[in-house]
Amino acid sequence: MTRPAEQDTRGIVDPRAGFERFTLTRHEPSADLAWAVDRYWVVRWDLRDGDSYEQRVIPHPATHLVFEAGAATVEAISPHEFVRRLEGRGQVLGVKFRPAGFRPFLRGAMADIAGQRSAASVVFGAGVDDVARVLGGADDVNGCTAVVEDFLRSFGTRPLSRTAALNAVVELVVADKSLTRVGDLAERLGMNTRTLQRLFADHVGLSPKWVINRSRIHEVADLATRQESIDWAALAVELGYSDQSHLVRDFTATVGMPPGRYSRGSTPGA
Repeated sequence: MTRPAEQDTRGIVDPRAGFERFTLTRHEPSADLAWAVDRYWVVRWDLRDGDSYEQRVIPHPATHLVFEAGAATVEAISPHEFVRRLEGRGQVLGVKFRPAGFRPFLRGAMADIAGQRSAASVVFGAGVDDVARVLGGADDVNGCTAVVEDFLRSFGTRPLSRTAALNAVVELVVADKSLTRVGDLAERLGMNTRTLQRLFADHVGLSPKWVINRSRIHEVADLATRQESIDWAALAVELGYSDQSHLVRDFTATVGMPPGRYSRGSTPGA
């Protein structure tokens, strides 16, 4: 099943400008892999007229397996902004893992690879390079998700005892805007804060505080893109900021411009 990109643009900085230069298609995972994979995504572009475009992304709490031009890489969960310059003609197929979905494939703590970009063969072995070559020869990788799924199935990997629970916790943070403090989240889950932090380091890779803050940034950016008029002070209170200035500082530090300017479609740094 294909997901229209318009359903959710959270994390894509200035999606209106981006979709004028590239197409984004999303595909649902098969049921047997849905515990690990959130979705497959395909970006395609044709800028052979000499134009180029720099797309900025504020990452989600997720790790990606990325296939492009006959190569495969792992983009681990990262607190840093992702910037990609698109030139010429190309396409990328990515596997977005669920927040705790990559951990069983890694067979080690996610915190050990957080913020890193590495050859996918380090985790998946040389076989992933064979898959990358197959995808590299495809005219349109939108039809290649079954190849990737067969490869992932070949490992016989199963969720760990905490995988489903940690995926659900991150989903809860995204869905419930009242959860603005790690202590509140831990209390809701019936565990102490230190235990929750250890579980996130092992299965997700970054702290629950980072996940909460990133969810708020995505919420602000999404509202700024979709709504013409926003009461920033009221939104700051709703999202747990001390005041409007706190929201503006946090958003500006992450996105590169104040939310008011972002809502007008300005370019970061302009």
